[in-house]
Amino acid sequence: MQKTLGRKKASIYNMISMGAYQLTTALFGFILPNLILNHYGANLHGYTSTVSNIMGYIALVNAGLAPAAVQALYAPLVRRDEKRICEVLAAINRFYIISGCLYTVAVVGIAFIMPAIIGDQLPGAMSIALMIVIGASNTLECFVYSKYKVLLQADQRLFVVSSVDQIFYIVRVVSQIVLIHFKVSIVWVMFVPAIMVICRMLVLAVYCKKYYCFKTRKVKADYAALSNRWSAMIHQITGLVVFNTDVTLLTLFGTLVEVSIYSVYNLVFNQLYHFLTNIFSSSTLASFGQLISENKRDRLLKAYDLYEFGYFVVIAFVYGVSAAMILPFVSVYTLDMQDIIYYRPIAAVMFLIIGIANNIRIPCLSMINAAGHFKNTQNHALLEALINITVSLLLLKPLGMYGLLIGTICSFAYRTTMIIIYAQRNILGISSKKTAMRFLYVLLIIAVSNIIYKIFVGVYQLTSWIQWIQYAIIASLITGGVTIAVVMVFERNTFKACLQTVLNRNKAKG
Repeated sequence: MQKTLGRKKASIYNMISMGAYQLTTALFGFILPNLILNHYGANLHGYTSTVSNIMGYIALVNAGLAPAAVQALYAPLVRRDEKRICEVLAAINRFYIISGCLYTVAVVGIAFIMPAIIGDQLPGAMSIALMIVIGASNTLECFVYSKYKVLLQADQRLFVVSSVDQIFYIVRVVSQIVLIHFKVSIVWVMFVPAIMVICRMLVLAVYCKKYYCFKTRKVKADYAALSNRWSAMIHQITGLVVFNTDVTLLTLFGTLVEVSIYSVYNLVFNQLYHFLTNIFSSSTLASFGQLISENKRDRLLKAYDLYEFGYFVVIAFVYGVSAAMILPFVSVYTLDMQDIIYYRPIAAVMFLIIGIANNIRIPCLSMINAAGHFKNTQNHALLEALINITVSLLLLKPLGMYGLLIGTICSFAYRTTMIIIYAQRNILGISSKKTAMRFLYVLLIIAVSNIIYKIFVGVYQLTSWIQWIQYAIIASLITGGVTIAVVMVFERNTFKACLQTVLNRNKAKG
């Protein structure tokens, strides 16, 4: 069995690799949907977004398994208890095989229902084929890939996963771009990810076989180790409801064009969310989980304070720039789609509010996941989903897409508050006042930087990516200056402590 990495070194590796991976997915994540929109039209663009959304619901067959599995592996990995690790891994492998079978049945079943739902907006054969080929990559994830990712994440080696993912993600997207360029059927374009899943699995299988020799041990699977899965499942189910309700309702009661408009804005803020959470949450989750399992409270509190501070500063900067550049982005991104109005300032503001509310809870949500407090917080998650569905259904008819966004804002306002209060009171044992103050200066940074941008620049509709990059640099300089000024006023000492931590790590590496 390989040597354990230090927490700081593992966190640095994970953050760097996840950062590189997220930058890559963000770049290509904007390019590929745009090519689909321009080459295949708004209906196919909307349908692929709908199918991806449906995949999230079908993923309920393995809901809760990944977080429960990672949490169950923390303690035995710290103790290097090979027998116990093997027992948990055997259970994980068995559950993923069952999930893969259920996933396959669900994908095929829903594929033949979709033509009746979307009517004549797309040919029936094409809608069925797209559903199956897009679902194939998710099915293969269950069968052959997820078990390796769980082990490496729990052992603070997520950088291995993200590095492999990045390589094959680039190969996948380049392949898809080439196919689109040669006007190959959209069905073949969307089948490429399934091939990449197999390639990623082979690489990780070789790595795990080489460095985790205990995997060959024959032991009885300990299914009880994953009993926390069912509570974690409730969290994932409610999360899917909250994040996918809008597209689902638009598909059922709206048009694929409306789904396309929603998807363009959601694409931006979804990429930002995954960029931030994968770098600052996924990459550090195992470190916090091991600190909690070792009951090192003082180190945990110090690490959490710096983590929350750093995360909030990044949120302030990222969403400060996003607030100024989202409409210019949409104007350039949809420049060739003159027959549909994608320029929606109200939608931009609502998506911005949702993005901020969704991100400020991540530090506390990381603590809940690291501690495995899924059961204790499941009622909060259920109520969040109930609020989202209720408000969305009430406002869908009079307000359309905006009514759905209001429903999401209401549910996030409740859940974010409850996550922060619960984690800080029951896991960290601290007051929420500091977090509340940090949230206020996040809003202050975003507001002031955008007021300055509006007064001195005020450009929100552009016609080229070169223009967008130029104005994005201006917005970044404005927001960066405001961020530093506000941080130095409110948390000068914490800022210095963060800098000192970074400098110490650099010296240690040197």
